[in-house]
Amino acid sequence: MRRRGAVRAVALGAAALVVSGLLDACSASDEGGGAPRPQGEMTFGVLAPLSGDMAERGQDLVDGAQLAAAEINEQGGVLGRQVTLAVEDGGCASATGEQAATGLAAKSVVGVVGGLCEDAAVTAAKTVAADGTPFLVSSARADRLVGAGLPSVFPMEGTVYQEALAAVHWMGYRSPQRVAVLGDGSPASQRLSGLVTDRVKADGLKVSRRSAEAKGPDLAELARTVTGFKADFVYWTGAAEPGGRLVGALRHVGYTGYFMASSESDSPEFLQAAGGAAEDAFLTTSAGPRLLPAAADWAARFKDRYRRDPGRDAMQAYDALRALAQAVRQAGDTAPSKIVDNLPRLADFTTFTGALRFAADHSLAYDNYVIAQVRGGTFTLASKLRTDPVG
Repeated sequence: MRRRGAVRAVALGAAALVVSGLLDACSASDEGGGAPRPQGEMTFGVLAPLSGDMAERGQDLVDGAQLAAAEINEQGGVLGRQVTLAVEDGGCASATGEQAATGLAAKSVVGVVGGLCEDAAVTAAKTVAADGTPFLVSSARADRLVGAGLPSVFPMEGTVYQEALAAVHWMGYRSPQRVAVLGDGSPASQRLSGLVTDRVKADGLKVSRRSAEAKGPDLAELARTVTGFKADFVYWTGAAEPGGRLVGALRHVGYTGYFMASSESDSPEFLQAAGGAAEDAFLTTSAGPRLLPAAADWAARFKDRYRRDPGRDAMQAYDALRALAQAVRQAGDTAPSKIVDNLPRLADFTTFTGALRFAADHSLAYDNYVIAQVRGGTFTLASKLRTDPVG
């Protein structure tokens, strides 16, 4: 009898809980006149440099994540919970990146987005990954992050090798016969130059590779290299300002072939240094809102909220937070391992450049490099270079 009474009491208690839950749900629905409001909160971390020379870009990144969180909450949140953000200043140094990541870990964040300066992002990624927390690195270069082999870290930028492939792919459309690959001698320039040169040679084209001193490249000498080699396509892998002066020097000596610069030249400094000589020059660069018609409505929403145009960092952080939220929905849980398992297989999830997919090493399966072209003194989109089903 005692056992039967205990079972009956438990059953009545369960029924009372069910009724109470239904009343609470009805109350929430009636009060708002619609669907039940999300109960509780879910916190995502945002890592960005908010002081120093990169503070403006860091704030752009934070604003992009905040817009994503606001829109997610307007749509009912994630798993019935409101999304909140914990923001930490990661600075641009390894020490500040580690400190910021430690601060986010103390706040029990479900996942992290952000990371702009490479040294800070890599150190922060190692710290965050120590307990398996998912981290979508939105702005920092992918190479060192991929090389670190961190299971819960997913870079949302392309690699240098992918930029080289994008450049050579675009060259193929122009059908050059002789390619001059020129750089400023910096390590980054030398690496990209080497990758492009190897790919051009593999395609059976004649190629000449030259580098000048990074601090003061001899542009006249580089121009003579181009004319002496009779190149019909020039690819510049160095810094923006000397790249702009180089295209001017080439036009001055009568060069009429194609000119393309790397993502280092995605800067007003390139346009200012080149002047009118920049017209029709090409650029390999990571996609940003100003180049993507698909981002126009989003950019308008961003401007309406923040009274300024968004930059790339805002767009990348916006997509990163949305991707993390989607992974949580698919997992049906906030356990780090379940979120990490779902990030490589996001269902029906697209960014402004197309489908977001990660390769086995967590690099982008479909990189975000595009080809820009200078028209009317500004960068415009020439090609997205995307062949995935969505892009």
